[in-house]
Amino acid sequence: MTDQSLVATSLLPFASGDIFVPAPRLDPSARFPTGQGAVRQYDANFTLKAEAQTGHIGLISGLGLSPEGVLWALDPQARARTLFGPEGEALPSPALLVDAGFGSVLFLADGGWLLGEHLCGGPGPFAGEGRVLRFGADGGLLATYHPETNGGVGGFLGVTHMALADDGRTLFHVSETGAVVYAHDLVDDRRLGAFHTRTDPPGMVFGLAILPDGRLAVAAGNKLRVIAAGGATFEDVTLPAGRGWANVVVRPSGKSMFVLDFFGGQVAELALPDFSFVRTLDLGNPQGLTSLAEVP
Repeated sequence: MTDQSLVATSLLPFASGDIFVPAPRLDPSARFPTGQGAVRQYDANFTLKAEAQTGHIGLISGLGLSPEGVLWALDPQARARTLFGPEGEALPSPALLVDAGFGSVLFLADGGWLLGEHLCGGPGPFAGEGRVLRFGADGGLLATYHPETNGGVGGFLGVTHMALADDGRTLFHVSETGAVVYAHDLVDDRRLGAFHTRTDPPGMVFGLAILPDGRLAVAAGNKLRVIAAGGATFEDVTLPAGRGWANVVVRPSGKSMFVLDFFGGQVAELALPDFSFVRTLDLGNPQGLTSLAEVP
């Protein structure tokens, strides 16, 4: 939903090392985390530079920075996409001809992009089909995939997070709070089934990312799980105290990664490839820290 009293405002011109995170102004009476959408802009030292409202009521679930330097903020509850250009200016949202609750975006080597449909519920606020849509560089719809989903614990979560393997065809994805990391062949449009299933309590997986060495890193709520090719071999990495470690982002340098604590609003940085602890930062953003994007 759009609140006409809110107007998408500008960020500052983007600089190398700038970091963006969602920063909703949550409604404490809402059943699920929901509020006025906003994006914060930090410098490389996490000093706040600017904050811009999106003009939508919901919860930003995904951020993405295109190769052209355009920041995308995706709000599946509001069924909205808010874009900011490299000068920090608000840009028109692309006309996709598809009304869906998209929550994640991946930019492709050919100039196109993938959008993951965050929702797969029946009629109502969480309505969706859990699809993945592929768009060309000109914004035209090229393909619609129907990957396997499980709804998560609420039953309405579709493709909430995605990561594309180095081969450019194998898409890993999850329905957050479910136990399964799925794989889908984009070239043959074929479900590859469960790549990895978490069997230890609480049996949940969340955001994921491809590491520079090709392994898959998955936020697992109370720890980080790193999964090797094939999905059966993995190692768990201990994280600072917290139960809401729900997304992972590899930094552009490939030398470290961020793990995001949704409930606590803190960011942990781990060095790569050994996952040694670097720092933890409290951004004072509980139940809003769903995603992060960094300018190379």
